[in-house]
Amino acid sequence: MTHRLGLKLCVTIAAALALAPAAAKASTSLHMAGTATAQPSLGAPVGALDYSGLLSLEFPPSGFDIGPRLTGEAMYSVTDLTPGSRLKLGARASFAYHGSDLWILEGVPDVKIAVALSDLLAVYGDVGLGLAIFGGSSSAVAFAFQFGAGVAYTLNPNVNLLGEVRVNLYTKSGSTTFVSFPTVGLQFH
Repeated sequence: MTHRLGLKLCVTIAAALALAPAAAKASTSLHMAGTATAQPSLGAPVGALDYSGLLSLEFPPSGFDIGPRLTGEAMYSVTDLTPGSRLKLGARASFAYHGSDLWILEGVPDVKIAVALSDLLAVYGDVGLGLAIFGGSSSAVAFAFQFGAGVAYTLNPNVNLLGEVRVNLYTKSGSTTFVSFPTVGLQFH
């Protein structure tokens, strides 16, 4: 009887040791699935698009009027860099109006990194290089370099309120700098 009990105990221990790696992996996966949360403040989940519409006040170099800037953006969520940060690729199209003397139409491919501070709040930074068409009294085509930083606040699981500051540099007649502030908008995902 002692031998049978010892044999059963050895078989049980051997089976437990053989199954331990699989059990640990399943436990880790279950734990990770249980703790992973969707962070709507980051926008669309990986593999999906989000769309944004933004309106800002744009401050040009001296000699031009301050004017409105209307921007549309589509971003594809490429990957999560960490559990709370996401890499996105996309494009921005903008129209800025500074009176009959100057208007700007531009298209800029963009790279964005968003970092969730919570489920409701994220910060982001982005950079892009594209083309701009200047119309009015100073017509020209120029390269457009943009960089900006912003905050996303979750209004509901599918909509974020955005606020950002953006700097636009153009190669038109040397260096021309425009600053867009304040910029507010909505992001749909």
